[in-house]
Amino acid sequence: MSKLTIFLVAAIAASAQTYIPIAQFKQRAFGDSLRAGERIAGRVTVADQFRNTSYIQDASGGIAVFNSAFRMGVQIGDSVEILSGTLTEFGQTTGQSGTGLSEITGSVTFQVIPVARVEPTPRTASIPSIGEALEGVLVRVRNVEFVETGIFQGDRNYTVRNATGDQLQVRIDANTEIARNSLPIPTGRIDVIGVISQFRGTYQLLPRIAADVGLTVERDTLPKSATLDVTTWNLLWFGSTDTTLGVANKQRQFNSVRIALDSIRSDIYAFQEVVTQSVLDSLASVVQGNYTGYLAPVDQQQKMAYLVSQDNVQVIETGLAVNGGSQAWASGRFPFRMTARCSIGGTEKTIVLFNIHAKATGDSTTAQQDWQRRKTDAETFHDYLNTFYANVPVIILGDFNDDVVNSVVTPNPTPYQVFVDDSAHWRVLTRPMSLLGLRSYIGSSVNARMLDQIIVSDELFGAVHRTYLEAPNAFLSSYTTTVSDHLPVTVRIRLEDVVTSVEPTEDDTQDVRVGPNPASDRAFIEIVRTNPSDLRVTLYDTYGRTIARLADESIGAQIRVIPIECAHLAPGMYGIFVESNGTARMYPFVVVR
Repeated sequence: MSKLTIFLVAAIAASAQTYIPIAQFKQRAFGDSLRAGERIAGRVTVADQFRNTSYIQDASGGIAVFNSAFRMGVQIGDSVEILSGTLTEFGQTTGQSGTGLSEITGSVTFQVIPVARVEPTPRTASIPSIGEALEGVLVRVRNVEFVETGIFQGDRNYTVRNATGDQLQVRIDANTEIARNSLPIPTGRIDVIGVISQFRGTYQLLPRIAADVGLTVERDTLPKSATLDVTTWNLLWFGSTDTTLGVANKQRQFNSVRIALDSIRSDIYAFQEVVTQSVLDSLASVVQGNYTGYLAPVDQQQKMAYLVSQDNVQVIETGLAVNGGSQAWASGRFPFRMTARCSIGGTEKTIVLFNIHAKATGDSTTAQQDWQRRKTDAETFHDYLNTFYANVPVIILGDFNDDVVNSVVTPNPTPYQVFVDDSAHWRVLTRPMSLLGLRSYIGSSVNARMLDQIIVSDELFGAVHRTYLEAPNAFLSSYTTTVSDHLPVTVRIRLEDVVTSVEPTEDDTQDVRVGPNPASDRAFIEIVRTNPSDLRVTLYDTYGRTIARLADESIGAQIRVIPIECAHLAPGMYGIFVESNGTARMYPFVVVR
């Protein structure tokens, strides 16, 4: 009698539930919710592989589920029941219902049925057959090839085509292992698996994992504790209180940057567009680890900055490398130098970093002039570095505001060609990334380019473990409107392989250096000042006659770099007279032909 009662109660309870096929539920009006006693049952085809959305399907069709608890509470192959939720549409063309993706959203409640997981089998679909009936369904599209070549990047669209020329858009979600690992775009014909989505009337195939595009992930087995990790990141008006500059929600941006840094865990960060020391100090105080910040002393709101782990890095000095006149380096945004003694796993090396934020490209009326200014800055900087840092490990990194393959100002070559061509002394680590189609500036789909670069000197050639784009947009939603329009770029360096064959000499520590000396075309005077001072620099010939007043100014704490153009000087001996705060010293200088 007891068993019969239990059976009847269970039967009555079951009969009170109505299971709605997914295809039938999708026929309802958007805004309609599951009614009392209604349920949707299905198998999970996408769990947390995408940043925001999961997918389920049954025999009738598939549908997206936009709910964080569901996304984190299920796994691919789970059998689930959805007990409540609302049918909505995402990404539809304005005024055209049915052109977006149907989703279950709102107050979603669900349960995982306690049965064995079954890996869902994708349905085979041809490109012409893809339409509304397959939206939300896991499919396999056979024998297609990618139109693009290079490397996959998150939140970008690609195209596959079949043998007859039919094409289908493939969307790579930033959270997938495909994007996070910058996997190569397959060449040749393959089968591609994914769920069908729709955005503004265009159907898209969304691969979930590397195997969906015929790839595997090779994990980096070298722990981060074994390398010196250095990251550059433009933080988009970070610390500005003006909501019209950068992102509107400043607190959300701050919190998002903190979350990203806790994920990246680099030893040195080179930032651009930091506005105040106070926001840098606040960031240092909340990031996991023992960090401190250094802000560049430039007379602009957008400043360069370093955030440094004090556990592995001892900062010896910082200062602006002031080279050029009033128009140089975006009218005063000179490279921010930091000399750091770095220690990893018992190995200690001194490295010099230059954090740059180059002149941006304005509208079409100034684009050519802006390109020329970047080119001039790069060439002068290259000569200066080769003069004074020929035997020093150097990293140049930052927002170069231009590509290192072809310029954003067409049809010009990159303004940094001088570094590309000097491959014996410099290696542009980010150039292969640009050649493969990766983009660090993602603020505009039209103008997206690889603008954030890392260059290393020959002392570091054999020490570079990896250079790669970070992907905080994989876990920070609405990234370009709430965090930054740039992605961070990281280089990992095996410190034990850094070449430091020449030990610092007494001359290296002097506050005034002249080089090359002798010189034929151009030389530089490097003057290091740790405090504000008056500075007068004069070039004399052997008769004591003034040849040129090279500087007469008041300067702040900086590395002042003064060029000497030698083409118009006769061969022979000269004297460089440096006066500063009541002291004076003469430095011999020789011009040869």
